[in-house]
Amino acid sequence: MRVLRRVTTGRAWIGVTLALLVLLTAAYWDYTQDDVFITFAYSRNIASGEGFVFNPGERVQGTTTPLYALLMAAVYAVTPDLLHAGNLLSGLFALATIVLLVIALRPTLSRLGASALAITLAASPLVYVSFGMETLFYCAILAGGFWLWARGRRAASLLVAAALTWTRADGLVLAATLGLLAAADALNDFRAGRGDLRRSLAAVFRLALVYLGGIAPWLLFAWVYFGAPLPQTFSAKEELFQGVKFWDDGVGWWRSFYGSNPLSLLAVPLIALGAWRAGRAPGLRPLALWPALYFAGYLALNVTAFWYYTPLLVVLAALAALGGDWLARRLVRAGWRWSLVAALAGLLVLVSAALAAARAWDYHAPPPRMATYRLAGEWIAAHTDPDATLLVKDLGIVGYYAQRHTRDSFGLIVPDLHVVSDAYAAAKYKTDFILTTQYWEMQRLVAQSWFRAYYAPLAQLSTPGDAEFSPMTVFRRRLDLAPSPALPQGFDLPLTCTVTLGPGAALPAETRARLRDESGAVIGETAHPFLWGQYPAPRALGRETLVEQIALPLDAPPGRYTWELTCGEQTLSGPIRVEPVTRAPGYTPLNPPVRWGQFAQLRGVALSQGAETWAGGSLEVALHWGALGAAEQDYSVFLHLADSSGRVWAQADGPPRNGSRPASGWASGEAIVDVRQIALPPDLPPGVYTLVAGWYDWQSGARVPLPGQPDDALTLPVRVTNRWPGGSGLP
Repeated sequence: MRVLRRVTTGRAWIGVTLALLVLLTAAYWDYTQDDVFITFAYSRNIASGEGFVFNPGERVQGTTTPLYALLMAAVYAVTPDLLHAGNLLSGLFALATIVLLVIALRPTLSRLGASALAITLAASPLVYVSFGMETLFYCAILAGGFWLWARGRRAASLLVAAALTWTRADGLVLAATLGLLAAADALNDFRAGRGDLRRSLAAVFRLALVYLGGIAPWLLFAWVYFGAPLPQTFSAKEELFQGVKFWDDGVGWWRSFYGSNPLSLLAVPLIALGAWRAGRAPGLRPLALWPALYFAGYLALNVTAFWYYTPLLVVLAALAALGGDWLARRLVRAGWRWSLVAALAGLLVLVSAALAAARAWDYHAPPPRMATYRLAGEWIAAHTDPDATLLVKDLGIVGYYAQRHTRDSFGLIVPDLHVVSDAYAAAKYKTDFILTTQYWEMQRLVAQSWFRAYYAPLAQLSTPGDAEFSPMTVFRRRLDLAPSPALPQGFDLPLTCTVTLGPGAALPAETRARLRDESGAVIGETAHPFLWGQYPAPRALGRETLVEQIALPLDAPPGRYTWELTCGEQTLSGPIRVEPVTRAPGYTPLNPPVRWGQFAQLRGVALSQGAETWAGGSLEVALHWGALGAAEQDYSVFLHLADSSGRVWAQADGPPRNGSRPASGWASGEAIVDVRQIALPPDLPPGVYTLVAGWYDWQSGARVPLPGQPDDALTLPVRVTNRWPGGSGLP
């Protein structure tokens, strides 16, 4: 009982609060969320002199918290370790929030109420899962605004509201709260005959000017620098009046963070009592009005993430402390002994705090996908060209560590992405690399034939325990965006056009490419729907710049040709020199050529993209066949990747040139270049591998005889070296 009395009536609550803050801050030392690294990328670029940008040279406001970005830019000048610096600052901001609220409420709260408020906030899971982000910085500024208003420093509180708006645009809610209360006070004074209405309203107007003066520098800068005052993330996430997600998700988050703590339900009636009590105290009225406006605003925006609830939690905890304190005083007046009331209240607070702290501990490890994102970003930074472009879904950690010119399919830093769609973004931007995860929409994208035709897996990365998002795959665009003046026969000629459309303009129906010989005759042709039908509407949803690409097969003898591209109303053309396949990069001849029956002769093999691979990636192999004549039936080719023991790890089997050049139609003297992609398993061990090729009857599975070779298979005179990209390889 003495311990409880000290906790509730003495200063021991300060020690309990600090102990909880220190313990849980240490537990959350490595904790992070993906979104905070978007801001960290801006902070790094500011500190490095690149400007207020995510992609250097591209002015898009992709962070919602400019003031925090500036703060972390100053931190970056001291240490590049923004993750741990941000978590340390979050712990300090949590402490500042508690201190400012306690000071603001001190004239009204007893030590019992102050103890309950401090310990409740110090133990709250929602405080700690917001670590690293701007959230607790926001909470500290918010609490400072309440404190200044309670002290009667109205102009200063409006300046703090301006700083809160710099921190996040919803700081406007605090300004609206204070402005409405100031206007209401002016009207009440006038009705009571205590002042001149014009003079009172002029004072309110001056407060508005203080706030506008505080936010004007950022708004003017954003308008000039970015072309718009609001961040791109606002338009990307906005679903105005389209649901009650903030309420529904709030109930879900309460179950996640506080469902194991039934005592938290006691806060509901106490919050109502506290709001009533705050409403009767002029200095505390913002505490009663702000939660209602904040909740209504987010309910209307229909935007939700758990960190948006943390400021609401802070204020509701303050109201619950006010309500509980009022109830304790009423019980004492009703004849209860103060020591008994304090002991019961202290016991409830300590038990509730213990349950909350235990739940907070459950979340102290960062989500497993964060490690995989970092692994992927660092791998991209180490193994791709610095000028490469990258498309991701979750932008933060990967974009921060990859340090490549990045696009995101959520549209957080791309103003011209009119619909959140992975397929639309991939088809529109044609980035050099795409990182896919186990998001269902991304898996649907990867499964589509058009995507596989234009992107090949380069490497696959996973980390232990990340079964939800791993494996993540880095895809590489197969074709260059610029046509080459010369290519080996059998390979694809990339043809690209850029289509610019105004809002509502009709999209082209088709993209078509032709190959003409020197006489003008068409000897090759291919076509597909414009953007492979991946545009999300029949007409342009806004001003669009779309990159369209088509692959024209160069299935022609060496010589000079003309390509022709029809892309909407555009018709482009240019020369192309088809060279012998023997000039292909990585070509290795077979001396002498190896013969299968009376129809095929293998003259060489080319590893056109190199002989080094990554586990989970792919290998491009071109087989150079010389036709001896037509086969008696349509055989298929097998191409296997095997280790030194003969174990087959991967293969690419099927008819020549995906069925476009069946062996039964070959003519003597022809050269057929059969380009194949071997998909490599993510657990392929590092080491040296061989390629084994041959022919088989696809109906019976019987192999075409190859005298003198075991299993009627030829080991090709090339070696493939596979490397491990890092991580576990499998989730």
